[in-house]
Parts: sequence; structure tokens; C-alpha cells
Amino acid sequence: MIDYDFGAALGALNSTHMERVREWRNDEKIIRWCRQTDLISDTEQQAWFDRQSKDASIKMYSVFHGPDMVGVCGFTSIDPLAAHAEFSLYVSSKFQGKGIGTKALKTLFNHGFLSLGLNQIWGEVLAGNPALALFEKLGMKKDGTRRDVYFKNGRLCNSSLVSILKSEWITEKWSLYSSVSS
Repeated sequence: MIDYDFGAALGALNSTHMERVREWRNDEKIIRWCRQTDLISDTEQQAWFDRQSKDASIKMYSVFHGPDMVGVCGFTSIDPLAAHAEFSLYVSSKFQGKGIGTKALKTLFNHGFLSLGLNQIWGEVLAGNPALALFEKLGMKKDGTRRDVYFKNGRLCNSSLVSILKSEWITEKWSLYSSVSS
């Protein structure tokens, strides 16, 4: 387990989790904010798991709140030379609104900067997604807007690109970087 005592720990994402993960990804409260446009079948979910398990540019984790697996997060498009990666997070709709996403991202970002040696963590947020406020609360900056880039709910929509640098994360009150490197 990866645990920085924020109240959410990260564990290995196993094939036994795939049915639960597929149900979450197909949940209306989650899919509306994802880039996917259609429901995911069990075969597609297993194929995704198999691909990402073999791809060094992807590191996905189960999110645990106490003993319960409540979501999935991780890094994709990991570039070791440029030291950046895109982050991903979704929390079961049953556990949303309880601060677990914030706790999971604090854990994930500390892991990315402290253990994986990342210099930048970035993400993409669909227009209207209330999670943008959470990302900004964590110190992420809005880098720009991609216009009419995704087709959701019968229309094209924009997305925002957000990022945070290691040097910015070090200054955040929940960063463990300075206490670990001291």
C-alpha cells in the first residue's frame, strides 16, 4: 500500500477488481465526466486491464478508504525523460462528496513527485466538471482550453488542461516532499 496518512491509500489494481471498475466507469455520475462516449463491456474492461498492466507508461492504483476499495487513480502517458504524466481519478458515486478524491490525489501526487521522480503532473477536465475546483484547491494551474474537443450529451464540449510542477507542490501544505527530503 502507498499511504501518506491523508485518509486514502493506494493499492495494486488487480484483475479481480475489473467488474467493480467497469460498473463504476459505466455509472452515469462518472461517465459524464470521462472522455469515453459509450458503455464499457466486460471484454473491453479486461482488455484495458491487460494492456495497461504491460505498459510502462501507465501506473494505475486502487483507492482505499479504510478497508473499502472506493475508486481508481493513477498516471498515464508517463514520460520518464520529460518527467511528466497525466493523472486520472474516479471515485465510486457511493463515496463521492466525502473528500476521498482530495485525499486520494494528495497521496497520488506525493507518490508521483517523491517516488516516481515526476516534475509535472497534468490532467484534462471536461467543461462543467466540478472537480476543477478540487484540482485548483490542490494547487493545480489552468494551462489552457481545448475547444470543442469531446462529444458529450449530444454536443461538442471544451476541456481544460491543468497541471502542477514539483516546485509548486513542495510549497503546498500537504506536500510531504520537504519533510521527506530533509
